[in-house]
Amino acid sequence: MLPNLLTALRLLALPFLAWAVMADAGWAALALFLGAGLTDVLDGWIARRFGLTSAFGAMFDLLADRLLTLVSLGALMAAGAFPGAWIVVPLLLIARNFFVAGLQQAQPGRDFNYPLLEHPKIALNFLGVSLLLAPIGSEPVGLWVLAASAALSVVTVTIYARRAASHFTFSQREKEGPAPKGVGG
Repeated sequence: MLPNLLTALRLLALPFLAWAVMADAGWAALALFLGAGLTDVLDGWIARRFGLTSAFGAMFDLLADRLLTLVSLGALMAAGAFPGAWIVVPLLLIARNFFVAGLQQAQPGRDFNYPLLEHPKIALNFLGVSLLLAPIGSEPVGLWVLAASAALSVVTVTIYARRAASHFTFSQREKEGPAPKGVGG
């Protein structure tokens, strides 16, 4: 119950985070982002520590994590935090989330064995966004840190795709292509 409440608080903070980023309220945006990150750490720790894990809680947490990434990076993009070619960085990070979600959905059991690179990627992503939100002139460092996270994202997506490849088989009908008009059903 408590872990899901913390996850719900993370979701409720997202519109305020987007507003703070768009309103150029740097410290408020940073506080909301860090608070959302804290709820992510706490909900998982509490769930595991007290045996409160559930399939719904895992799905709810994953949804909140992906929405936090989407909202924080989307708001930063809208606010112009990624000049020129830097726009590729948040687009890669967002696309990675959708791609991994699709791979996870398509696999039997839908449970991933996360590669070791996943934790540094998440840490770099969190640090990079925090540096972009902090109104202390740390934007160039934040961009490079997020670029490192995006590079690790490409590597982890490759690992996930290779692992999932064996689960993607085609039926004979899919191999043959669409049925002629008036045939099949």
